[in-house]
Amino acid sequence: MGNVILFHSMSAEVNKCEFCGMSTYTRRHHLIPRCKSGIETANTCPTCEGWIHGQWTHNQLRDIYNSVEVILADEGFQKFLKWRRKQSATALFKSEPAKFRDKRKYT
Repeated sequence: MGNVILFHSMSAEVNKCEFCGMSTYTRRHHLIPRCKSGIETANTCPTCEGWIHGQWTHNQLRDIYNSVEVILADEGFQKFLKWRRKQSATALFKSEPAKFRDKRKYT
């Protein structure tokens, strides 16, 4: 799925990820990207955040996938969670952007 990486960040702390439910290093994921004037955040592990940003553009995150509930209900995210929950909570993975994702940054 991706490469296992070591995670060292001064802004990370151990909490429960609001997406996969694992107790691991988390950071604040802006549900609507900051570049799209988003303020609300959710605790997320780098693996879930990487998957989310690899799958959807900033416009999709702003317009469609703008809450924890909507992201959790997505069929593709459910498949990812099935895989993620089999992994160790301390294993952090870096996802590559999906091949079908629009390469234009902020259209």
